[in-house]
Amino acid sequence: MKLTIIDKYIAKELLTVCLAVYFVLLIIVLSTEVVHLLKWVSQGIIPVSAFLAYLINSLFEFSVILIPLSLLMGILLAFGRLYSDSEMAAIMSAGIGPMQWYRPLMLIAVPATLLLLLLLTYVQPVIAFQRALLHAEIRSQSELDTLLVGQFNRAGKGGGVLFLEAGEESGGKTGSQISNVFFQQHREKVNYVDLADSTSSYYDESGRRYMMMHGGTHYIGNAGDANFKIIKYQDYGLHIDTKSVAPRTSVKTKSTVELWHSTVPKEMAELQWRFTLPLATIIVAFMALPLSHTKPRSGRYSKLAVSLIIYLLYSNLLGVGKTWIAQEKVSVWVGTWWVHLIAIVFTLVILKRSGYLYGVGSNNANNNKATGDLNGS
Repeated sequence: MKLTIIDKYIAKELLTVCLAVYFVLLIIVLSTEVVHLLKWVSQGIIPVSAFLAYLINSLFEFSVILIPLSLLMGILLAFGRLYSDSEMAAIMSAGIGPMQWYRPLMLIAVPATLLLLLLLTYVQPVIAFQRALLHAEIRSQSELDTLLVGQFNRAGKGGGVLFLEAGEESGGKTGSQISNVFFQQHREKVNYVDLADSTSSYYDESGRRYMMMHGGTHYIGNAGDANFKIIKYQDYGLHIDTKSVAPRTSVKTKSTVELWHSTVPKEMAELQWRFTLPLATIIVAFMALPLSHTKPRSGRYSKLAVSLIIYLLYSNLLGVGKTWIAQEKVSVWVGTWWVHLIAIVFTLVILKRSGYLYGVGSNNANNNKATGDLNGS
């Protein structure tokens, strides 16, 4: 198939706009995710070292979601600009009808669909399992490893507050050296405060870990109580429990081959979803072309809101179909295919109403209409 200059021009316009929309949406959602992850870091839920790993993992998840939406918005904006600038009228006056516009459109939509299929069937299980491993590794770490130097840390147990003024790495098995430590907690209406000049990590011969506090003072009691106690110590060790947490696997971590041979409803729903989303992407591409049709004076964004509402309705119905499979409300053979059938019928209706299915005869009609638009503009 030899591409014409018009095909290359429209394909280039589509690719540029789709990529621009994709990166803009990706920046927006990643900015929100960064704020969310920073909140986790400040609360001690995840260590700073895991921040980048979580962000990269989230990047993949958002990429899968944004590919269909970016394709839809890219088609609407690209063709909307061509319509608003009367370029489509000029193209139709040259005898190039609407059905011929699908050739450059498919040059973008088909690779995007195949990429999404590849990501869902092969890459997603690996990424999901890596996230489960990362989460298990963080849960296996002691709370001491998630503390931040130079700010107040809220302890997970007992609701205490720990402040570490400064820290430096040291060699050997002693771990990191931390100076000027403040620890306060409230238990059974009694206040406990520890002030230590420094702390360090220590591993005994059996591999058990201890946090050693050096040159500290222990205060027990509330201010003004008669039984207020002050205890000074040179060295005080606290045993740090270590635990091994296995990664929590889910249907997303299972390979496509495993899901194919499974009879569990949730796993069958996940398998169908991995093929449903790419199919929905190509249907959305066919649907977007007639939805992008605008008059020169109406503006390139006139149908963007309506198209997004249709897309959200389509994606939500797909989610409902997946849930119904998992809950065994519908057969796996029915699954989400009924949603695709509705979308295909809707696409054919708007194609017919827009005059895209009338063949050569409609090209002449479109040429006359294009000439009228040019004269009117």
